[in-house]
Amino acid sequence: MEFDVEWQQIKVKKMTPEQVKESIEKANPFILDVRPLNFQRDTSFIHGAHLCPLVYLSDKYDEVPKVREIIITDWAMKQSPVAAKYLIKRGYRVIGVLKGGLERWKAELYPVEDRTPMKD
Repeated sequence: MEFDVEWQQIKVKKMTPEQVKESIEKANPFILDVRPLNFQRDTSFIHGAHLCPLVYLSDKYDEVPKVREIIITDWAMKQSPVAAKYLIKRGYRVIGVLKGGLERWKAELYPVEDRTPMKD
């Protein structure tokens, strides 16, 4: 991934869990989770989220649908902004990242599904 001047100027919207929930209900965006495969702190995901660890995104970004709006999440919003900028720079319609990540989503009692990340 390249971190140039253009990269630094890309703005990424931080969406609250409520905004993400509303977007899911209205627009059915593609939810991309960029946590590592070996993430063991918690195996909760937003229902229907697709896992692509950030380290693999540069090799697999073409598997993300360019025709859909995209919301990116991770556990605590540490990796999702980087993934968002990467995809935005390639012409994807990233509408935001989940502010606070899945950690906040769960703390605010939004629904999750538990699954083993290695099987996504």
